[in-house]
Amino acid sequence: MGSTVLRSTEVDGVPVFWAPGDGVLRASLWFRAGMADESLPTRGWLHLLEHLALHGRDSIRAPVNGHVSLLHSSFDVEGEPDDVVAFLRDVCRWLATPDFSDLEHERRVLRAESATRGSSATGNHLLWRYGARGAGLAGYDELGLYTAEADGLRELAGWAYARGNAALALSGPPPAGLQLPLRPGPRRLPTPARPCDQPIPAGFVGRPDAIALSGTIGRSTAATAMLRALERDLQRGLRHGAGVGYSAWSSYELVDADHAMLTAGMDVISEAVPTVVAQSTAVLRRLRDSGPDPAELRDDLNQQIRQITSRPIDHWLPFLAAREVLLGRPATTSPDELVAETEAVTVGDVRRAALDLWRDLLVSVDPAGAGDPQLTWLGGPPTPGSQPSGRRFRPVGSPVTKGELTIGQSGIHWQTADARTSAQYDELAGVIAYPDGGRQLIRHDGYQVTVEPTMWRQGQQAVALVDSAVPPSLRIPLPERTPDVIPRSSVRTIDKLRYWTNRPVVWVPFLVVCLVGVVLTVATDEIAEQAPKFVVMSLAIGVISYFRQRRNGGTDT
Repeated sequence: MGSTVLRSTEVDGVPVFWAPGDGVLRASLWFRAGMADESLPTRGWLHLLEHLALHGRDSIRAPVNGHVSLLHSSFDVEGEPDDVVAFLRDVCRWLATPDFSDLEHERRVLRAESATRGSSATGNHLLWRYGARGAGLAGYDELGLYTAEADGLRELAGWAYARGNAALALSGPPPAGLQLPLRPGPRRLPTPARPCDQPIPAGFVGRPDAIALSGTIGRSTAATAMLRALERDLQRGLRHGAGVGYSAWSSYELVDADHAMLTAGMDVISEAVPTVVAQSTAVLRRLRDSGPDPAELRDDLNQQIRQITSRPIDHWLPFLAAREVLLGRPATTSPDELVAETEAVTVGDVRRAALDLWRDLLVSVDPAGAGDPQLTWLGGPPTPGSQPSGRRFRPVGSPVTKGELTIGQSGIHWQTADARTSAQYDELAGVIAYPDGGRQLIRHDGYQVTVEPTMWRQGQQAVALVDSAVPPSLRIPLPERTPDVIPRSSVRTIDKLRYWTNRPVVWVPFLVVCLVGVVLTVATDEIAEQAPKFVVMSLAIGVISYFRQRRNGGTDT
């Protein structure tokens, strides 16, 4: 290894990183724009732009690909130098002046792709940690495929693919004739990741028959060593020890320039679910308190050093440099730097990284494993404060169904007999709108308030009030739902009749009226004189019954 093997230059105002290499030329044009820079209504726009830019450019001679991560986008090609030059020139021209003639085609392609993509444990942890903005958007479907239009996409491309926001990585010297004709514009550094305001350590209901642990900590070589140790210890404890799981896994996701979310997990057998939280957190606790076994840590670090020194540097070092420079961090110029960082990691460093993860711990588990007392379980939004003023709506099933929907000028409040929640319009990340009138108001913290017109009296008027109060830019129109998925009240007329007949406050006065009528018709004068007393007594029974039910929470709200 040489002391400095990374080379750099500049082409058309774009920094270019490369290292001497042999074979086919590989190029990656990087931009500092990713999912975390989108919003809920525009989630998926960068992916759509990537598809549009690459449409029709793939070939056997020069295979191309694209990728959008949380913080970056890249356009990749490999082939002969002339083919690489032609691709980079043409794709940069498209990015500078996008053509949206294929918009509907690529929108349909991505919708089909999205329909086959399931949720991931990492995405779920990002969502629960960061909500419906920033890094948390990785946990959502690409809802922006339904909102995308040419003007908005063009505006996004204007800053995302600007010259100052780009860097090029090459696996060899820049080829002759290389051009990068991008639009002028500055670099946009990522904003610090902003987690939701919630208690930590915490747990939430995740995938069936699975456990996952995550934490966001500062980026470091010790942090990655800790993550590998945690994965090994989960494998050793849950598979080789308890025999309740098969294969542990881990992931490392950058959430801003200086922090990453580290996640480790495992699928487990159903009968192990009730105790798997305690078993898994015990693994992390041991790592937090004692650190890894020194000999095992040294073997792990030596393995990492072998990988660093054995991989051809032109395959990875320029690409790492492009990524880091766009984040405002210094580029690693030689494998020697990474080797030195790796050799310097100690047991104490790993233990401190495990402590940082413990202090920021989120655990997801099968529903049957939720409830471990060492964690705060996140099952619903924080209890709202005072109820806003506004127009109130009753459930269609009232009085059998208890509840109230209040729609005011600043927010919406929803409550039932079991729960209540609210959302201020200025804290909304987006509003999903169905043609049948259904609305889902999604807050920045990821919690939502649902308004279904089929469930409320004068429900369409409630929807109209919501639509008039929410900014149009937050609206996400989705396709029509099938009738079987539209919620409807299950309360029948007979249920309402039974409700009232089971209330003495209703049937006692009715019975009294009937009884008095009979008495006044057929009774003697002496009995008739006593009738008013029976009326008073019966009404008293009804009044007492009413207030007793009210005290016990049995009256219609």
